[in-house]
Amino acid sequence: MKKTITLIVILFCAISAQSQDVFINADFVSSYIWRGMDSGNACVQPSLGVNWKGLTAYAWGSTEFRNKNNEIDLSLEYECKNLTLYANNYFTQTEEEPFKYFNYNSHSTGHTFEIGAGYMLSEKLPLSISWYTVFAGNDYRGNEKRAWSSYCEVSYPFSVKDVSMSIEAGFTPWEGMYSNKFNVVNVGLSATKELKITSNFSLPIFGKLIANPYEEQVYFVFGLSL
Repeated sequence: MKKTITLIVILFCAISAQSQDVFINADFVSSYIWRGMDSGNACVQPSLGVNWKGLTAYAWGSTEFRNKNNEIDLSLEYECKNLTLYANNYFTQTEEEPFKYFNYNSHSTGHTFEIGAGYMLSEKLPLSISWYTVFAGNDYRGNEKRAWSSYCEVSYPFSVKDVSMSIEAGFTPWEGMYSNKFNVVNVGLSATKELKITSNFSLPIFGKLIANPYEEQVYFVFGLSL
């Protein structure tokens, strides 16, 4: 796993040296809901990355305002026409589980490693389907066998006047981190709008209504982006 982290860092530095497109963003959200799962309270979620010839390397984080729960992710994405490939390293820790970042023991680490792929049908019909599977890290079933936790999502973006919207639905095919068997775990409707502050400055705000049928939970998230 250390080799994987090192490779991602090397690629990040190499792309940074060649890239003319470096970005830094931050979202402030009322709660952190990820793939239908409650993953935290109100928090700030910064990102720093680079784009180069269809390849994006970035770091993303989430830190709560109230508790010491946080997440740090390193990701690679490669886009070729309508196909996007993903490689993600998720690291999470809480006050109850203060994992050490450089501990890569698969049964006691805070890391999980995931690969995925997404495909959009066309520009005229921007229906997308994505699949993600955890292949390494702390992802085990009760019988100590690797869970291969997987998530599949279908999404469709659209607009209503000056509001960008998207609808999505996601399921897990078998027992893993999302559910104890096949289940629909995420159904969401999101909306994003540019809030004009001055003639030269607009603030993107967004809201998302999320339901997790498996957990019988409904969430509403509000956020703004910088």
